[in-house]
Amino acid sequence: CMGACPVRVISFENYSVNTVGAQIKAVDIPDEFSEKPRILILACENDAYPALDMAGMSHNEYSAFVRIIPIRCLGSVNTIWITDALNAGYDGVMLMGCKSGDEYQCHFVKGSELGRVRMSKIDDTLKTLNLESERVRDLEVAITDIERVPEMINKYAAELVAVGPSPFKGF
Repeated sequence: CMGACPVRVISFENYSVNTVGAQIKAVDIPDEFSEKPRILILACENDAYPALDMAGMSHNEYSAFVRIIPIRCLGSVNTIWITDALNAGYDGVMLMGCKSGDEYQCHFVKGSELGRVRMSKIDDTLKTLNLESERVRDLEVAITDIERVPEMINKYAAELVAVGPSPFKGF
């Protein structure tokens, strides 16, 4: 899969590891937000991102300290993106992919499933960085989760407040 292997990848035209990595590094959060939990959301462009968009259009409020980057598929997420975000001072990273189970909705067949298998091993990476496992959250989102998405974000923001700010903030 694209996120784990540079040779045999779930690849997409005009979409690369470097493109998303550059977006993560380019996202800037003003200094006045330095004490709030900074959250990066990598959202599937087919279900999670439209749900976030519709939640905003419906005036459903969620934390203003969130930055969202749409990704082609959760199966394309590279652990380097997560470590780059955490090293840059984000307090947490939310991965929002398609629902699994009987109502599996992945537009790329098994992309979300592959991404979840890979992300189940992210704890080892976080331990290497001396970070808590709560800093990365993997969530299943349907395009119809307009009411649920803001609740998930706000709940995660509150959990990150309890965990505390990233030790990498300001570096």
